[in-house]
Amino acid sequence: MTHFPRTLCGAALLGALLLGAAVPVSAADRPGEITESVMLRGVTRNPASPQAATRLLQRIGDAAMLVCGASATSLADMKRAVRASPCWHNSVADTVRRIDDPLLTAAHARHRRP
Repeated sequence: MTHFPRTLCGAALLGALLLGAAVPVSAADRPGEITESVMLRGVTRNPASPQAATRLLQRIGDAAMLVCGASATSLADMKRAVRASPCWHNSVADTVRRIDDPLLTAAHARHRRP
């Protein structure tokens, strides 16, 4: 299992443990930012159905919340602000892009629509 340590260079990172492989995902490439990671466990890289892809997308979004500064105990306003941030959107989008699964990509496209 690979963890990306907190450093003073790099960007917010989201690591997804998918079928034993760590997938680092960059939210931004700005020097001087803190590097973070979250490991998703028990996740199937290729969801078997659109419903499974939606559940995986939700888990990716929850992990991106942690990486971008909110936690399960954060106030609702904080969670909304993080979810609206470029950090959250970039983390989720980059994770979906790196996983490169058609059902997950379709689920992400459906949830991005206004």
